[in-house]
Amino acid sequence: MKWFSRIFSESADQDNTSGELNAFLGTGTKFTGHLSFEGSVRIDGHFLGTINATGTLILGRDALVKGEVEVASLNANGTLIGTVRAARHAHLHEHAVFDGHIITPELSMDQGAVLNGSIEMPNPNPRPELADSQDEVPLLPTSGGRRAVGANADQVSPDSEDLH
Repeated sequence: MKWFSRIFSESADQDNTSGELNAFLGTGTKFTGHLSFEGSVRIDGHFLGTINATGTLILGRDALVKGEVEVASLNANGTLIGTVRAARHAHLHEHAVFDGHIITPELSMDQGAVLNGSIEMPNPNPRPELADSQDEVPLLPTSGGRRAVGANADQVSPDSEDLH
């Protein structure tokens, strides 16, 4: 089925080296409901509902997905409206349009992709040395020992220059 793997090659996912799809929703099709899968699924039609998967969701250029999406990886070149949770990564190709909230540890976008909404990028490996330093104002290497103005505007460092 080499022709089938060519169908989704325009936005091939880095995680799908075998080139195999588990399912395909073609252009002109409309589906409402719940989709769950393992492996890779490509949508080129319209989908309204929820998607829960441990694999990769591929959206072709003509795709329109509205709803809640939870996948390991998202590879989008179409339109997605809703909330997306991509456990590994999300990539928006040049024709992608995303409206909503995306939660992923890794996000990449090509020039031309549109993202309207909010992005949440949980850090799986927080740096412990930064955890306790939230209250401190850092010194810049070129600051010559001067400090930034604190939370109280009346407190200016004795080294600060008068900017009048």
